Amino acid sequence: MTEKLASSHGAKVNFIVPKRGERAALLQMANTNARHVLMRYKARSNYDDERINAALLQLESALALDRPPMRIECFDISTLHGKHSVASMVVFVNGKPDKSQYRRFKIRLETEEANDFAMMSEVFDRRYNPQKMTDERFAQKPDLIIVDGGKPQLSAALKQLKELGADDIPVAGLAKRDEELFVPWQESEPVVLPSGSPSLYLVKQVRDEAHRFAITFHRELRRKAMTQSIIEEVPGIGPKRKKQLLKHFGSFTALKQASLEELKAARIVPEPVAEDLFELLQHYYADKGDQEAKLIDG
Repeated sequence: MTEKLASSHGAKVNFIVPKRGERAALLQMANTNARHVLMRYKARSNYDDERINAALLQLESALALDRPPMRIECFDISTLHGKHSVASMVVFVNGKPDKSQYRRFKIRLETEEANDFAMMSEVFDRRYNPQKMTDERFAQKPDLIIVDGGKPQLSAALKQLKELGADDIPVAGLAKRDEELFVPWQESEPVVLPSGSPSLYLVKQVRDEAHRFAITFHRELRRKAMTQSIIEEVPGIGPKRKKQLLKHFGSFTALKQASLEELKAARIVPEPVAEDLFELLQHYYADKGDQEAKLIDG
């Protein structure tokens, strides 16, 4: 801007961004008006539809598909040293997310360390086995599968699909670095979509959505496991009694909200143990509330 507006006496351009007051309100109004104008333009010109159509046609060409990928399924693994491992499957139909068809998988494989290849094989088996391929809840066969990762992840996916008899489904591995797409028919070099192209934008949107969906589920499981594990800190309560308590009260939330009288009336643990459990839950959530309040105040 300084170069564009350069003057003979060397005037410079300074940007001032108001944070409060009348000028900040005017800036907010300008942003709101600009968004509304853009939305009206998109609706009037079918901008989004044209961009999506271009993205699908570009992907068909770049990945040598038989037809545009009207249904894309993308998978992502989220784990922490093999613990609370989950996988997500997001579905894009006609270039748009169809959240009603998203699926979450709790990994059954037990391992001390993360093994993305084995976990992805398990997920593929649960999604693409012959029984699931005819299950209406999974709808139709995808036109394209995207797995998060490069050549190794792609090879593992192809191997599993072949074993399941579903190797007619096109697969691509999306590497995080440089947003490269690895495909089976081009082993030497990855497919690089043009920077700023509708196809690259769509692929990144699909990948990011799969990652978001997986990480959300992973955090949910970790939080649940951490809170429920405190029950076993009470002497006299082991896995069996913990399970009975959760079954009786219906959920961990209901258990932590139960009164001392309700804990005793359940007759699952002796009264002294019920008193210890009640005291622990009260102290734990009081401390947790204080910590959250400090974070908010800070």
